[in-house]
Amino acid sequence: MLRAAPLCLSLLLVSPGLLADCLSGAEMTLFGQVSYAKRQPALWRPDGKHPYQKDNFYNDWGLHYSNRCWLVENSLETQVSLYALAYQPYRKPKSFEQDRHRVRGLIDRLSLSWTLSEQLSVAAGKLRARPGLFYLKSPANLLAGYYGGFKASGIHHLELKPIYSEAFWGLRLTEETPDYVLAFTLSPRLTHIAKRYESSGNWTAAERANASERYLLRYTDYRAANHTPSLSIGLGESRSIAVADSFYLTPQFAINAELAWHSRQQWRHLDSDKARQVQDYQFPASLYHRSSRNGVEAAFGSHYTTDNFSLLGVEYYFQSEGYSRTAWRQQTQLIRFLNQRSGYAPLDRAFDAWQYLMGAEIDNVANRGQLQGRHYLHAFATLRLADRASLQPYGVINLQDNSLAFGIHYNKPLVQLDGKMELYSGIYRAQGNKDSEFGLFGNTTGVYSGIKYYF
Repeated sequence: MLRAAPLCLSLLLVSPGLLADCLSGAEMTLFGQVSYAKRQPALWRPDGKHPYQKDNFYNDWGLHYSNRCWLVENSLETQVSLYALAYQPYRKPKSFEQDRHRVRGLIDRLSLSWTLSEQLSVAAGKLRARPGLFYLKSPANLLAGYYGGFKASGIHHLELKPIYSEAFWGLRLTEETPDYVLAFTLSPRLTHIAKRYESSGNWTAAERANASERYLLRYTDYRAANHTPSLSIGLGESRSIAVADSFYLTPQFAINAELAWHSRQQWRHLDSDKARQVQDYQFPASLYHRSSRNGVEAAFGSHYTTDNFSLLGVEYYFQSEGYSRTAWRQQTQLIRFLNQRSGYAPLDRAFDAWQYLMGAEIDNVANRGQLQGRHYLHAFATLRLADRASLQPYGVINLQDNSLAFGIHYNKPLVQLDGKMELYSGIYRAQGNKDSEFGLFGNTTGVYSGIKYYF
């Protein structure tokens, strides 16, 4: 009780002037987007039908409110970042792409930070995991949340890509010096995931980020002149150790590496025994599970920054718990088995229910930023153009089944409006055979165009 007294006193001494500055310092941003997606028939056939619209148009809107200010100068700081999102399709989405609601809110950040000393601070509230060194998948990111956006559509502005991953309620204690940063993070378990047969976007925010108890101790050293090693230790329902380093051979050329060991699987896999039970017309309680088998992740890459600040990069990612070719084939064979129509309505409904469950489980692996295979190669670039415009091509290939996901994004601030509006557009493609990771839900091509406006 006595330890909380300084914080309570600080709250009582909030200056009216600082409070007024907080209210006047808020920023508002509006997003508007039109998109079109075309999807080829997929392997899935629940109820004997395609579970996706073959093509559709979407209108998306987003509103972002952000504020960061001192409630007590140099002592107590608040950070707020909120998003309101909505979309409207031209055609009604089909069974695999339906959302409960077409309007939702996301809390990106809602926290209080108390400065205890020049080096020590504590933050509590809705916090976000610190990103790793890699764009595709960072093994050292041990606090990832599930995707909180819509199934059918989403805003493709690059600002929202990390926002869709749900932030967690928790506490972070940080010691920061010129030589190192030491941080302890607590993310408590507030609930459990009740409906794994649904996409994570239809779960509650607590289910997406606080369904397990997690502790993270992270140390980053800044004493070396040209590299920044770090060590992360994760505890709770799963134990993990991760090391990372970014080594600059020159001021413009860097080599990155991350390696992680996990005491158990990081995502739910198809249980081969349960799959065989279904094919023997038995009905197990579940098809997917996380085993206590330990595993490793590794990522290696490099990036080069040109004289005009364009960025070129390549990354390789490996995970030992990814499906082998045999295990992945068993999953696609089970989907084909469930596509059969027996003419006996109760059995056909049961097979359809299994397909919905499998679709949600596979989708939710990606919704947590995980990949299904073992070996991946990712290439990307940010090309700086005239008038502060940028062009960002990217591509990732699953080296086991050769399926691809690639695209290109263009962004241009309007200098005529003092940079208060940005125009963006892009095209993306996911392709592979029907049994592949990026082709499992149908080869897809999409185009989009939108605006971002600063009030």
